Amino acid sequence: MEILIIGAGAVGGYFGGLLAKGRDNSAGSLDVTFLARGEHLKAIQERGLSIKSIKGDFNIRVRAVERLPDAEKFDLIIFAVKSYDLPDACQNIKNAVGDNTIIMSLLNGVDSEDIVGSFFGMEKVIGSVAFIGAQILEPGVISHTAAGMITIGELNNPINPPLIPLYKRGTEGDLRGTGGRCEEILRIFESAGVPIKLSEDINKDIWSKMVWNVGFNAITAITGSMVSDVLAVPESRKVVEMAMKETVDVAREKGIKITDDIVEKTISKTLKAGAIKTSMLQDIENGKKTEIDSINGAIVRMGREMGIPVPVNETLYGIVKIIDKG
Repeated sequence: MEILIIGAGAVGGYFGGLLAKGRDNSAGSLDVTFLARGEHLKAIQERGLSIKSIKGDFNIRVRAVERLPDAEKFDLIIFAVKSYDLPDACQNIKNAVGDNTIIMSLLNGVDSEDIVGSFFGMEKVIGSVAFIGAQILEPGVISHTAAGMITIGELNNPINPPLIPLYKRGTEGDLRGTGGRCEEILRIFESAGVPIKLSEDINKDIWSKMVWNVGFNAITAITGSMVSDVLAVPESRKVVEMAMKETVDVAREKGIKITDDIVEKTISKTLKAGAIKTSMLQDIENGKKTEIDSINGAIVRMGREMGIPVPVNETLYGIVKIIDKG
């Protein structure tokens, strides 16, 4: 299977690194390519990709490039860029998508699958969510501190639709069969050592992650705090809960089958997850633009469209927008 990881940052670097590390043990031959840029790309090319993980450190030589040859096609493409970079990333890899290419998005927010589908067709896209605490320590080095799981599922179809072949190995070795494409990805990723599970309702999982992001990203970015520090203070924990509850109201209005206890369960799981520094706080510390428009900002926009009050999200959104402008 030819796999393209678009973005070799904390998320793409960690999961792509696991795939590359497990390529010889997987259920099929894996060739992993990273699309990266800048000093991070240079470091990976020169010294390999280094993962400092709570599950064990490793360094691996991988193929990392800034541009792809026009004729090169991939069986599986995984987007792991910032949400505001997604349209340009889609445009840049349009020649890498073949007839049977499957596309995953590990981005924050709830609309990346629709954006990818608008470029390449929704039939090529499967829903996917990544839960992980990770950051780039320095060019070529990624720190993994918490969680580390991918969830996948069909967006608008049954859990196990007819298989779209992921790659071809000749007549005798062709993977076409009676299984579903998500099930096939599950099997291959598991055998490569990548934690992954199959969802019966991936849209609910995508929104469940949105509940987490809305609750923690902005407030940690504003206060410069780890997630655990925010939860340790009753007053800030209350802000988290209110932002999450507003997001649940929006999700339900959109028809997402989100559970009544999602806020309580999300906080409980987070308390057990380990040290987490949100991606938004990392962006601010590194002087980068945040994804606030795709997280709290998206809830504000949808709330206004549907007439649902979201005052806590409006407040968090407005404060981070000032930081972004600065």
